[in-house]
Amino acid sequence: MMKRKLLFYGTSTILLLTVLIAMDRYKLYKEEKPPVPIVTVNGQEIPQILGQYDWHGTKTEKMDPLKAMAGMNPSKVKERETLEVSFPPEIEPDSILISQINTLPGMEKKIVKGTSIPIPKNPYMERTYFKIKAIWRKEFSTYYVKLDIEELPPLYDFLSKDPEKLAVLAIVPRGESEKFDIPEEVKEKLDSFQISDNMEELKKTHYQELRIYTAPIYLIFNTEFLQQTVEDKESLIRILTHGDRQ
Repeated sequence: MMKRKLLFYGTSTILLLTVLIAMDRYKLYKEEKPPVPIVTVNGQEIPQILGQYDWHGTKTEKMDPLKAMAGMNPSKVKERETLEVSFPPEIEPDSILISQINTLPGMEKKIVKGTSIPIPKNPYMERTYFKIKAIWRKEFSTYYVKLDIEELPPLYDFLSKDPEKLAVLAIVPRGESEKFDIPEEVKEKLDSFQISDNMEELKKTHYQELRIYTAPIYLIFNTEFLQQTVEDKESLIRILTHGDRQ
């Protein structure tokens, strides 16, 4: 009889301990917050805040990220740089959605399903906010970043990226690119040489800064701005080989 009572008490104690341990683990499980991603822009780590989530049985309410980040300094980035999101491999989400929260009226908000998004051009915007939503089956978590976007200088694609060299954009009549090309030994003196026989396409894309030019014309750039224009190939070659200026 005594043995049975001891066995009963022993079994009860083990069951009670098992239940308490299980409850404790469940409590920790519920209190555990979602994983924190690493957010970078061109290798620079960007601070973020945790937003709404549904994680391990805990659900939080929606929040206003603009208010939540009001006292937070924005991260300085440049237009066309790339924002990237990564999680530890052992807890990588099934999918990631990156979306721009605010923009000027009439401008399109950027949204991408994936781990990276290009930084958009946002003229006259003081701050730009992005939302990152990570999804694991039936669970999800959101994160927010606050950016100060620096616009690129006009005609950035044509500027020289080497302070020791110039860059040239040749705008030539349709179908006559070969006629207005320059020798390879002259090109070697440049950071870049670009040639286009479609002036209207240049203007229609993102080069509104281009004035009305009559082809052929050669636009000479340094690292900051359009430095000079010449209308004939011989003058261009003379400038590039002998340093002549108008």
